[in-house]
Amino acid sequence: MKNVLVMNYERTKREILTDFKRDSFKVEDKDDIFNIEFEVPMTNRNAWTFNLLENESSVFFDGQEFIVKQCDNLAHGSTKVKQVTATHITHTIQDGYQYDVMSGTKSINECLTHIFKADKQGFNYDVKNINGSISRVEQENFGNANLVKLIEEVQKDYDVTVVRDNKLFTFIPNRYFENKTNEQIRYRANTDSVSFSIDTYSLKTQIRGSGKRKEPKEGQTVGDWYFEPVTYTSPESEKWGIRIQDPIEDERYTIQSNMIDRLKRELKDYPTISGKVDLKVLNFNVQRGDLVRFVYEPLGINQFIRVVGLTRYPFSNKTPEVELDNQKRTILDYVVALMKGVK
Repeated sequence: MKNVLVMNYERTKREILTDFKRDSFKVEDKDDIFNIEFEVPMTNRNAWTFNLLENESSVFFDGQEFIVKQCDNLAHGSTKVKQVTATHITHTIQDGYQYDVMSGTKSINECLTHIFKADKQGFNYDVKNINGSISRVEQENFGNANLVKLIEEVQKDYDVTVVRDNKLFTFIPNRYFENKTNEQIRYRANTDSVSFSIDTYSLKTQIRGSGKRKEPKEGQTVGDWYFEPVTYTSPESEKWGIRIQDPIEDERYTIQSNMIDRLKRELKDYPTISGKVDLKVLNFNVQRGDLVRFVYEPLGINQFIRVVGLTRYPFSNKTPEVELDNQKRTILDYVVALMKGVK
């Protein structure tokens, strides 16, 4: 059985936590969230550790450190109770700030070096540039922001995903952030509940992008473009018509092909679709980013699909919740099947 440990903010005392409500303990791991939540009443056995639990103390579980960011003090009759939400330690990098800026065509490693040299907490990073798939990007005044915001910019600019392991950030190209597993989600075998939510409110099929201008020549008020503003129209416009998304104006870009790649990434030419599966088994061994075979006979589905979120309840009989990929060409096929099934 895995233990939950608590350490005070000063990092001088560390104890095993007992008597917490086991069915309340939840681990949530999604693209932008990695946290734990639980409730613990004060008892004669855990009074010492109970008092260590306060804002900014550390909770250790499953080899990872989490920082308490919300600690609600309650009372159930004469019993003191704490409701705790602790975020993964990597989220605390937001407390750092890089005041300096840099410009030019930069690699992902150059940007990350710029970010992490401003860190004072001992965070590190690693880049898995598989098959050289992470391209250099034109940056303009990259910096002057807190470190988590800059990391989010790197994820967007270089099309990468972050994997967190205590104080280590690992950056992996989105196209390679997957691992085929032997696990499968199968109707009636380990699930009988599948839900899809479809939203076309933000669907767009065309977008325009402009980059940097050159210095004005004599007699000019503004300089010529490095490349003329470019418009990208998705093939999906044949189905949905022309729906124009707000343009991108980014002076970091001096190469048209890089801007076109950006437009393709930014254009939301598909419905916002979320899928969720409630499992009936506890021993489902997958991680965020894994590919699992999804078999749902009522809709004729038998394909691999990426897991983008997991919610686990490691100390109770509550089964895990799995969130499925909502990116362009994956769930769309399932939704078509779903709608046919409804008809």
